[in-house]
Amino acid sequence: MIVLVNVFEVRGSEAEFERAFTDLSASVRARPGFLHHRLLRPRDGSPTYINVAEWENEQSLRDALSHPEVTRRLAPLAALATGTPTICHPVLDGFPPGGMT
Repeated sequence: MIVLVNVFEVRGSEAEFERAFTDLSASVRARPGFLHHRLLRPRDGSPTYINVAEWENEQSLRDALSHPEVTRRLAPLAALATGTPTICHPVLDGFPPGGMT
């Protein structure tokens, strides 16, 4: 498994960014190898968003990012924000006893 962490600095409308991201999410979730993602926002109200996405492997992520549907839905995000993606591998998972809640 790999984890994509992408920090977005939004320079356009934050509401538009969230709509565009929701649209992209629908397409990405349908791609083979996609496991999960979560879009986060700091509580300080800054125009920063953080996407944390889990994929089966790096090739699945690359295939998804090159899919025409995903590419088309990425374009509006590029107009609204600058992303800084980093591909990571898990080192340690910490869950409460009994599993994830």
